[in-house]
Amino acid sequence: MADNKSLILTYIFSLIGGLFGVHHLYLGRTQHALVWFTTFGGFGQYLTSVFYGFITYYAFPDTWHKQSLLSLFIGCCTVFAIAVGTQMMGTIGPRQCSFMWPLLGAILGMPFIVWRSDLSPSFNIPAFLSSWIFEWKIEWNPTYFFNESAMKSNELHCSKLSKRKRRHFIKRCLIFGFGIIIFTSIFTTAIYQNLQVDIKGRRVRVKDVLIDFFKSQQFLLLYQQLLNVLRQLWSFYLKHGFKGIWTQIWMALDSESERQAFETLNISYDASQKTIETQCRTLSRQWHPDKHRNPKDKAKAEAIFMNIQQACDRLSNERKRRQLINTQKRENPY
Repeated sequence: MADNKSLILTYIFSLIGGLFGVHHLYLGRTQHALVWFTTFGGFGQYLTSVFYGFITYYAFPDTWHKQSLLSLFIGCCTVFAIAVGTQMMGTIGPRQCSFMWPLLGAILGMPFIVWRSDLSPSFNIPAFLSSWIFEWKIEWNPTYFFNESAMKSNELHCSKLSKRKRRHFIKRCLIFGFGIIIFTSIFTTAIYQNLQVDIKGRRVRVKDVLIDFFKSQQFLLLYQQLLNVLRQLWSFYLKHGFKGIWTQIWMALDSESERQAFETLNISYDASQKTIETQCRTLSRQWHPDKHRNPKDKAKAEAIFMNIQQACDRLSNERKRRQLINTQKRENPY
């Protein structure tokens, strides 16, 4: 474990976000964190390369797979992803290898992905060849642990340690974030291109459903309404500013809460204060929990009684607030 890293915090990060490699990022292991995030907890080297190739291949539209040049481009992207998976998982720790070798192995298996028009693509063979050549060309860094400990000891005597650590942490976060963006883009695209739902006994792709929805008259009408709302909101912002928008939102929520209170008491919105107080007393006596012996009736009465009390308090506080506002207006008319 890296120096000055809390064991307790490491375990907390592992419990909260261990599946996504948060604890590895905390410990300064950016490569570990990316592998853990993109494989949902860490697969083996072979499974990781298969998974990367699978989601990359199916992230492209079906029409591309039927065209020779585009199919070749998809195959190149897929074998590159397989090689990346092999390299990332295989070089964790003191093991090192040039990226050229796992890429070469994946390229040798590319015919099993591209030129199988009548069959499903096979990601196993390119992943196997990539992993096999990688293991054949692997090299071990004998000074890995020595260099790591020497680096830490030198850092302890460095006067700019805190600034360097802060810079390294920002760099790790940027690399981690960039890797997440790439992976989530590919993964969500693969889901979008292939996910199917059952509609009235017929399997339909979500992509087709969304395309039809965006072309429908209902969406166009909704889009125009949304544009009108945004234009009105922008005009209101230019005239009253952010504070005015927030005030309007708060008043709308406040008005909705007051309306619900009147509905709970079953009285009209323009009821007088005397009517409100009379209704509060009547309903409180009617639904007081002590008047009910049956456990179920008592529990129901308690819930209704609490709602009645909250509604009465709400209207009472609103009356006091309005009286205060009217008093301030009379004292300061300008």
